[in-house]
Amino acid sequence: MKIKAISVLASLLLVLSMTLAGTTAFAADNAVPNGRLASQIDYSYVGDQGITDSAGRLLVWDATIEGAFTGEMKWWFEPPPVEDAVFDPGFVAFYAARWEIWSAGELLMAGESAGKTVFPFVGDGMWDGHGVVTEAKGKLNPLKGRKVYETGTVIWGTEPLDPFLSGRGMFLIY
Repeated sequence: MKIKAISVLASLLLVLSMTLAGTTAFAADNAVPNGRLASQIDYSYVGDQGITDSAGRLLVWDATIEGAFTGEMKWWFEPPPVEDAVFDPGFVAFYAARWEIWSAGELLMAGESAGKTVFPFVGDGMWDGHGVVTEAKGKLNPLKGRKVYETGTVIWGTEPLDPFLSGRGMFLIY
């Protein structure tokens, strides 16, 4: 009788421990401050300025960001991971980059992303990418490891030979 009671108690403790472990892991996976954090980004092409960081990445886009985050944003591009893909009537350019969000001269958050820009041979383009938050300061620290989605337009300059590119898009952490 005593052995049966110990066996039942051991079984109950095992089931209880498995239930609590599953709940804890689930809660940690979904702990995002304020759910999805969306911001509008307005960006300009600066890749022609030749600015590089200590890792040799080229500063390609400089932006303002407003919404869940307010400040300045930068994308530092690595060499393209694959060659452009041509299709009729346009091409796809691929990228891998480090992005940063700055406010008042302080780096708030940074991460990595990769994606593509689709350009028709005539007209403006669209880009999108996915990534992850790899650095976050202070109260933003819980966002480390969260996923990122970025997307927007790529508008050519108004003059026929003007290479100036700009656009508006969305930066989302989820």
